[in-house]
Amino acid sequence: MIKLFTQAGCNSSRKARQWFRDHEIAFEEKNFTTSAPTVNELKQILSLTENGLDDIISTRAQAYPSIADKLPDMSFNETLHLLCNQPQLLRRPLIVGPNKLQVGFNDDDIRQFIPRHIRRMSFQRTLAGLGEPS
Repeated sequence: MIKLFTQAGCNSSRKARQWFRDHEIAFEEKNFTTSAPTVNELKQILSLTENGLDDIISTRAQAYPSIADKLPDMSFNETLHLLCNQPQLLRRPLIVGPNKLQVGFNDDDIRQFIPRHIRRMSFQRTLAGLGEPS
């Protein structure tokens, strides 16, 4: 199941939610505004990143300047608890599949969440269309 971590008032979160609905792909939404992520959820997300915390912390968040100097001295667990208590520090949306992560909304990259068999059928239809004479 795809998990969509969003925040109220976030345009990218709205776009991602609508994209999944438009493509009839089931997802579970968790809104940071009403339900903060758990430490285990953050660990799962981080296991799918390339650059760890740098990939999911929003340096443009209003609260970021007040914690930026403290982050390098914080332990991993302290940082996770900080992010659970201040989820507005997280980039959004965070889209998590079984082995996939997308941070933010990108209309091309989000297609990775279309089930493989559907992508394959679409590709085969495209190839079949290329073989027809004009």
